[in-house]
Amino acid sequence: MLDIIGWVFATFLINPLTNLYVLLSALTGNAGFGVILLTIFIRVVTLPTTLKQMHTTRMMAAINPRMQEIQKRYKDPKRRSEEQMKLYKEAGINPLGCFSGMLLQFPILIALYRVFSLAVGESPESLIKVHGRLYDIDYLRSALPLNSDFLWLHLGRPDSIILPVLVAATTYVLQKVTTLPAQTEQQRAQAGMMNLMMPLIFGWITINLPSGLGLYYVLSNIIGVVLQYAYVGGGQFNWRGLVGLNQEPVLPRALEVRQRQMASLSRPSDDQDEEEDDAAPASRNEKPRPPKPAPAGGSAASRRRRRYGNDGGQRRSRR
Repeated sequence: MLDIIGWVFATFLINPLTNLYVLLSALTGNAGFGVILLTIFIRVVTLPTTLKQMHTTRMMAAINPRMQEIQKRYKDPKRRSEEQMKLYKEAGINPLGCFSGMLLQFPILIALYRVFSLAVGESPESLIKVHGRLYDIDYLRSALPLNSDFLWLHLGRPDSIILPVLVAATTYVLQKVTTLPAQTEQQRAQAGMMNLMMPLIFGWITINLPSGLGLYYVLSNIIGVVLQYAYVGGGQFNWRGLVGLNQEPVLPRALEVRQRQMASLSRPSDDQDEEEDDAAPASRNEKPRPPKPAPAGGSAASRRRRRYGNDGGQRRSRR
């Protein structure tokens, strides 16, 4: 089973990316420019998934107040889950859509690790292995070995200082422009911890990775920031919020987007509550009055009809 998964992974992901990277590096004459073009290509291909993730994340923030109302109102876990699923359906989102872009980027990062380890590797073994992954095209085979020097980097070697710092910084900026201000102290504390821990983790991992992969991650984060800015419609950039000097969002127009999304959601539950309130008694303590029982003999009109029907003939005979 693992052999099949490895074959599929290599055939449909590692080998195509390796050939594309070698082609772009050969066309530009430098492996660094090949990384830039490869990053742009991958971000364009995965753009629909990225936009879906951004939309789902914003909609989850928009329905968060109603989600808290459901959690407070329904104590039964089954009923609470049903109401939450109704809310997701009403908003037209899937909660798992928040992780779709991340789930797609994870196998791409693994494949790119293999690509950069082989295509710009310094050992003779890596050159032999990358030859084995290239398609039978003379232009690609003649492009090896690639010129792997770019700026201060050797793309096949790790960079232990500058590139990890850039990875951590761009990850921090991307998280800040993506998240909105938390509404509770607990959420604010969790968001603050994530904004610090995730950049540090990714920066630490980059220390031992090929510089080509670190460069890809930095460029991908920059493109992500640009996409977030375009998604909210531009506007001002809150630099003080970026460095934590205030609690306002880094992209102020993101709040306007959330308000529009909240307004676009209908409130059928509120209408139902109003109908229930109209049908309820005027006072919560007032009990509905039972109907008055009818007299034992029936109504007055029916008694008169029976009386005249029974002895009406006798009265007419007297006259």
